[in-house]
Amino acid sequence: SVKDQITDLKKENFNLKLRIYFLEERMQQKFDGPTEDIYKINIELKVELESLKRELQKREHLLIKASKAVESLTESGGSEIQCVKEEARKKLQQVEDLLTGRIRLLEEDVKAAQAEVEKAFEIAEKEKVLRMNLEEKLSFAKNPHQRDLDVVPALEEKDRLIEELTLSLKNKEALIQHLQEEKSQMESPDGSLSSEKVRELTAALKQEKDCELEAVKMEFRNERNCFEKRMQSLQEDLQEKECEIALEKKNGLKRDKTIQGLTIALKAKEKETEELSSEIEDLISSLAKQREAAHRAQLLKFKGAEDYQIALMEKETVLAELQSDNLTKDTENRKLVRRIKWLDQELNDLRQEREKMEKELDEAQLQKSRGDKTINDLRNQVEKLHGEMIEKEKAVEHHYNILLSESNQKLHSQELAIKHLTDSVSQKDILLQLLNRLNHLLKAKEDLELRNEGLITEKCTSQQSAAKDPHSEENKESEYEELIHALRKEKHIYSSLVKALKDSDSINSLQAELSNIFALRKQLEDDVLAYRNLRKVLEEQIREIGRREEETFSFCGDQTSYLSICLGEHDRFQTEHLSLEELKKRVFTCFLICWVFGQSLLPGRAEKSPCIPVRFQEWRHTALTLQLSLVIAPGEP
Repeated sequence: SVKDQITDLKKENFNLKLRIYFLEERMQQKFDGPTEDIYKINIELKVELESLKRELQKREHLLIKASKAVESLTESGGSEIQCVKEEARKKLQQVEDLLTGRIRLLEEDVKAAQAEVEKAFEIAEKEKVLRMNLEEKLSFAKNPHQRDLDVVPALEEKDRLIEELTLSLKNKEALIQHLQEEKSQMESPDGSLSSEKVRELTAALKQEKDCELEAVKMEFRNERNCFEKRMQSLQEDLQEKECEIALEKKNGLKRDKTIQGLTIALKAKEKETEELSSEIEDLISSLAKQREAAHRAQLLKFKGAEDYQIALMEKETVLAELQSDNLTKDTENRKLVRRIKWLDQELNDLRQEREKMEKELDEAQLQKSRGDKTINDLRNQVEKLHGEMIEKEKAVEHHYNILLSESNQKLHSQELAIKHLTDSVSQKDILLQLLNRLNHLLKAKEDLELRNEGLITEKCTSQQSAAKDPHSEENKESEYEELIHALRKEKHIYSSLVKALKDSDSINSLQAELSNIFALRKQLEDDVLAYRNLRKVLEEQIREIGRREEETFSFCGDQTSYLSICLGEHDRFQTEHLSLEELKKRVFTCFLICWVFGQSLLPGRAEKSPCIPVRFQEWRHTALTLQLSLVIAPGEP
């Protein structure tokens, strides 16, 4: 009936009011912030995590390269440096293992957090505070190039290391030049080599290398401490950001659920409004039908009897009640329509806000794409700078290795030169001793020549004593033989020494001098033999003269005394400074004089020359003229 329909409509209206009230409360509680921002911040935080991981890998790569540079610098060190290197490598490996383990743990935590984010659900009141934090993080994420500025101090530290390495290279080049100058000074004929200077230079080089190695070690330790501190700070930031990401994911899931609930509620409201409108239309159609039926009944009553007037009055009252009910329902329907319009406006507002949020999301995505482009550009620049730094480090390492090899080669060549010079000094000392011995031999030769001249003069002056004492002549001959034997022994010794010293190139001049000395010795031996032959000839002539007459003997004694005077008229100082050829010439003149004098004293010629001294002077003059044209042949008269 109509009353039942009216009661049902009232109940449905009340239920609709309650639903709208609860939906408004839920909208006010849950729909406080945009969900797209949460998704965007979650994505940006994931990007930040990956960028931080890449930065960690780059820093580890830089640490490895720095350790390699330190190893190349400290290759010339000793066992202590190698131990330090091994400890540094072990520490680096430990740090790398710790970092890799922490990264794995962080990745596992991120995965667990993502799994928990999908299951977790918390209260919506905390979303307002988180929204403020997320807006601040969005403003921080819009300028991501600030994070790349942290790489600049590391690059500056690398530049500073390169400058310090270049300074150390320049210092070593200056040391090498200084060593080369000292080497040239050592190789000069006036300079004298000292092993103490070489030791001092090597000690100075070792001290400088030790100082440089200690400085590099300190720098490496400082860099390692800085990187460890930076890694700790980055790990703390990672943990904080992971917590924030987890919270944001939870809030995003909450907001997704609230949006889904709101969309479902809106669809339900739309269905209810459609049902209400259809019911209102049905009620209006039923009212129109009832009015028509009442009008027809009134017409029948007016046409019928008066009995129908009471029924009509009753029906009029019913109609009045129905009209009043219709008016109340119309007012209620108008209110419902207004309420529906208000809900439609709210839905439109929500749609507009959704469109605004979508626009803001698009703008944020554009900003994100721009930021990604800037980040990629900055990363490309950083990679280029990193590649240039690697190339520079390689070039510096290569140049430093070349300089070290050159310095080692120069030091090796200097050591060889020092050994060669020490050997040459020892050889020169030996040769000086040999020269001193040769000088002594020359002096002995001069003494022998003087003794020979003295013997000749003595034999010329003491002809009688020579004829009477043949034993003294034999003794002198034995002495001459002993002297010649001693000279031959010394010659053998000197020849063995010269053979031992033929290998060195620096003794060529001394070998030439020794060959000249040996030639002089040969000439001396030839002269000694010539003197012996001359002595024998003189002895024979003296024996022939002893057999002659006393007159001729006395005259011969006078002439031999004159010969001794001619031979001994120069003092000892002059004979010492005469050369070998001059001595030969003098001996040859004496021999010619004696031979001419002997020819003049032959029997039968003394009678033809009554004035012998005059003829003797003429023969002496002819002998002096002949000695200029003849060639000396030892042993020939």
